[in-house]
Parts: sequence; structure tokens; C-alpha cells
Amino acid sequence: MATKEVVVESEQIASDTASAWDNLLEEIAHRPKRATERKQDRAKRTEQQILNAALRVFARDGISRSRIADIAAEAGISTSTLYEYYKSKEDLAYDVPLSHLADFFESYHANAASRTSARERLLLYLVMSADYAREHAEWARLLYLEIWPSVFVSDTELRHSIDDFTRVILFLVKEGVAEGWVAPDRNPYETVALLIGGVNQLIITWLLYRKPKNLTRAGTEMAERLIAMLENEVRR
Repeated sequence: MATKEVVVESEQIASDTASAWDNLLEEIAHRPKRATERKQDRAKRTEQQILNAALRVFARDGISRSRIADIAAEAGISTSTLYEYYKSKEDLAYDVPLSHLADFFESYHANAASRTSARERLLLYLVMSADYAREHAEWARLLYLEIWPSVFVSDTELRHSIDDFTRVILFLVKEGVAEGWVAPDRNPYETVALLIGGVNQLIITWLLYRKPKNLTRAGTEMAERLIAMLENEVRR
């Protein structure tokens, strides 16, 4: 193949990859937003009031021990009013993490725009995951300690959003193979499990014991170590 043709093909591959990356981030940033018919500002405020109250109650008491009445009281509304917005405690438990996941994906999308390599994007993603958990500790407690390990989210929209979290890392791992810093003979799904497991366990330890004290710094160090491990596998 002529040199000019090789350059054109390489540019096309790069363009296709960039397009696929942007499409993925656009999709995941908008999927978690629950469709709602509430158009009045007052109804929207009440809905957000309920979600905020539910987050506080779930984080404090756990999903299993929380009651709709507790959430209504925390929100300062009647139980009957709450039922106008949500049919069950489970609906609330699944809906609460969605808005935060959407916020995280949108924030990552904006910050990743200046990163040009998969390595930089992956490092940013892992670091932001830990930092977002630090900034939203109540939400993180609900997601990482109760929702993520649960078998009851298998057929919900929340399950798709959690899968989206993994899809981003899988995409970047595969790009890492193309860039040459991830070993091509390693199972990419096992690599994803290694990356997610390392950062998630760090977050869980912080939620339970507040150790390490500086989660953002520890998250950065963990992400750098994990990526260095992948790079070392290529050098062997």
C-alpha cells in the first residue's frame, strides 16, 4: 500500500475512533435521566426534594430499613404526596443514583475533551470516579455499598447505567491495546475488572473507615499504579 494511502487509512481510523468515543459519551450522559412528564416548576422542585430526602435516609438507614414514611417526613411532605411521584421505595432507591451518574458522566465528558490519548482519558476517568465519590459521600454509600452489589437491579435502567460505567473503561482498554500500552494477549474484560475492582475497593474502604484520609490523592495514586501495571505487562 502506498504511503499516502496508509496515511489516509490511519486518519480515517482515528476519525472513526473519535466519533465512536464521542457517541458513547453522549449516549451514557443522557441515558440515566429519567423521563418525566412533570413540567411545572413546583412539581419539579418537589420531585428533587423527594430525591434529596431519600438519599439522606438511604445513606443513614440503608435501603432495607428505610420506610416511605421516613422519606416523606425528611422531605417535609405527606406520604400520600410522595406516592404521587413514586410508586414504591424501590423506585426511589433506583432513581436516586441515576441523576448523580448522569452528572458524573457529563462532567467527565467535559473534562475528557482536552485529553487526546486513551491513557490520559482512562487515568482521568478512574481519578474522577474516586473524587466524585468523595464529593458525594451519601450517594457513594448508596451506590457502592447497597446498589452495585445488589442482584435486584438486573433489569432496571440503573443496571444499564452501571454497565455504561464499565463500557467506558472497556473502550479505553481496547484503545490502549491500539496505542501499545495494554498487552493485546490479555482478556480486556479481565483488565476492566482489575481496574474497576481496584478503584471501587478503595472507595468502599474510604466509605466504611474513612481511610485513606485523602481519597482524591489515593485515587490518583491507585489509578497510576494500575495503569503502570498494564504498561509493565507490555514490556515483559
